[in-house]
Amino acid sequence: MQNSTKKHVVRLNKRNQNMDSVVRSIRETRGLSAEIARACGIERAAVYQWAQVPPHWVTTVAKIIGKKPERIRPDIFKRGRE
Repeated sequence: MQNSTKKHVVRLNKRNQNMDSVVRSIRETRGLSAEIARACGIERAAVYQWAQVPPHWVTTVAKIIGKKPERIRPDIFKRGRE
């Protein structure tokens, strides 16, 4: 029984390592995942499944958390260089 618990903890830790820092802060901030879910028209559980903010929700999430889209998904939204 104890071994299965350890495996479960290891799986959770590996999953958290793959999680984006923005998604981690969404999960850790009380009520934020519910607010984002409402704004996106999805269930809160769907927000908890994110490893990264999906491209089609980046602008919505950016408005709610007050960050620029390129800070949330720099792989998609690149800063202009001059």
